[in-house]
Amino acid sequence: MNRNSRLPALTGLRWAAAVVVFGQHLLERYFDPHLQASHQLRSVLWAALVNGGALGVSFFFVLSGFVLTWSTRPGERAGAFWWRRITKIYPATLVTTLAAVAIVGVAGPLQLATHLTLTQSWLPRADVYGALNPVSWSLSVEAFFYLSFPLLLPALRRLRTPALWGVAVLMVEFVAAVAVDLIPFGRDTQLYIAYLLPPVRMAEFTLGIVLALLVRRGTWRGPGLGWSFALLLPAYVGNLFLPYPVNQQALTLIPVAFVIAAAARADVRGRRTLWSRPLMVYLGELSFAFYLVHYLVFVAFERFNLLPHEAGPAAAALATASVFSFSLIAAMGLYHWVEVPALEMLRRRPSGRHRAGSMVIPPQRALAAGPDGAPTSPAPVQPTSPSMR
Repeated sequence: MNRNSRLPALTGLRWAAAVVVFGQHLLERYFDPHLQASHQLRSVLWAALVNGGALGVSFFFVLSGFVLTWSTRPGERAGAFWWRRITKIYPATLVTTLAAVAIVGVAGPLQLATHLTLTQSWLPRADVYGALNPVSWSLSVEAFFYLSFPLLLPALRRLRTPALWGVAVLMVEFVAAVAVDLIPFGRDTQLYIAYLLPPVRMAEFTLGIVLALLVRRGTWRGPGLGWSFALLLPAYVGNLFLPYPVNQQALTLIPVAFVIAAAARADVRGRRTLWSRPLMVYLGELSFAFYLVHYLVFVAFERFNLLPHEAGPAAAALATASVFSFSLIAAMGLYHWVEVPALEMLRRRPSGRHRAGSMVIPPQRALAAGPDGAPTSPAPVQPTSPSMR
């Protein structure tokens, strides 16, 4: 495996996932708050976007495990790894959290403290994880992933290929089993355990790590990118006929894994795809910022009565284009004026300051440098919102 290979297609796919999350939140917040499709236009939107946030967030979590495994530096200490992740996600998170205080408001000390420390998903209270910028719940989950990664990766690296395949199957079965077991429970319990609880979502992150190890070893066996998307479509449609929370990520997890592994393998082999085009890669780099700002743009538009809750096709299209455009502009500002400058400034610090962590991620054949980013999303977007899907 070429140690210098990059993964542009995976970066481009991040943009697609972020847009899907955006679509569900738009549908929920403005055009069909209760997901009750009463008109033909709404029926089309509902069929296309319902559970889209859940798909996008699941993609982000699997992708996070894949990318971190792919880009981890040989012999990197845990402290250095954690510093890289903090400098990547926290500046933009801090700015959007403070912006949410001004735009959304209605946050007490507990809400503000948990959102600033990325611990909101550990409290089973909707008034906590759904406060301020609700999509940041997924960053709380990601923070748990980052904390666990220096322990998890070395353990998985030691496994032989058949054992890695076994872990992959086990992670998929775990996600499905949790969802099925929760069917008899109330919606709040289902949402919190199956969708928001960090240890449960760890299965998708672990699956991403396993996929990266299999692809790097050259032992991944799966369909190509085209067939992977072809498998994703019926699984996505099938969610319309499944009960909650099975219709969130259980059915689509396997094709999501196929898409990520196939895109990475295409990149490694030097095959150009739609997702590896420069524009898509740039938009993928904006996806984290876009994810963070889009819900706040929704709230701002609503404050000024700029988006109707009842709209015909023309008004709906204009409203969608407006909020999307403002979200994209805000994301570009956040990325170029906060995320990138903060990353450059904070990573200028001498590397010796990051060696406080005693744990070392063992060296092995160097992993290729991939897109150093993750998040989702999702919401409850996930994303993706609550936006909690």
